[in-house]
Amino acid sequence: MIPKRLDAVEKQDIELLVSNAVREGRTIEYKQQLPAGRDDDKKEFLADVSSFANASGGDLIYGVEEERDSNGHATGIPSAVPGIDGINADQAIQRMENMIRDGIEPRIPGVQIKAVDGFPSGPVIIIRLPHSWASPHMVTFKASPKFFSRTSAGKAPLDVPEIRAAFVQSESLPRRINQFREERIGRIVAGEGPVQLVSGPTVVFHIVPVSAFHSGTQIDVTPFSRGQHILVPLSGSGDGRQPTILIRLR
Repeated sequence: MIPKRLDAVEKQDIELLVSNAVREGRTIEYKQQLPAGRDDDKKEFLADVSSFANASGGDLIYGVEEERDSNGHATGIPSAVPGIDGINADQAIQRMENMIRDGIEPRIPGVQIKAVDGFPSGPVIIIRLPHSWASPHMVTFKASPKFFSRTSAGKAPLDVPEIRAAFVQSESLPRRINQFREERIGRIVAGEGPVQLVSGPTVVFHIVPVSAFHSGTQIDVTPFSRGQHILVPLSGSGDGRQPTILIRLR
């Protein structure tokens, strides 16, 4: 996965994948052309999409050529970024959004698709799939239900034990979040919080990102290296006692 917010990804970020020889893996896959209209192409596309959502999430990037070995097989290493020739990016994105919506159950929340211009033949299209809290997701196109996930070698179908484990993991997420909340409240009551609270009625507001309970979470630290201040203290207690600091995320 490109380590930036998708809305901030630019032409040079994609070109760096080639110059750095970033190989396909668990969180990134390259395609030279968009899925065609044949049923097999649509099934392959939906398998790719669902595999990311059922694993750690990642980027599916269209418009990238791969190096070939002596037998003509793709190596997973990007060799060039020509882009996609002869497409209307908006129409292509809408078509893929429709396929994802109609061909996968349950629906994958948080899917993002972006076209990046500036390449010789046309735009590059990136589909960013999150690690889904609603997984496992099943490909339902043409009444041929299948589950897929990803390994370092790419997507792979799930067998029955793996499907059962995926459902168990998904069902355990609310329990794990509730356990986290209970433990935090216990520490606050015991006076073991990060700041000493004043006596009296207290309201505790928890913000729990689901991604915190998934492996493979990535954080874009580029703004810090550029000196941008994105953590801004809003206020202290102002009365000489231990301050309570509120943080606003821009």
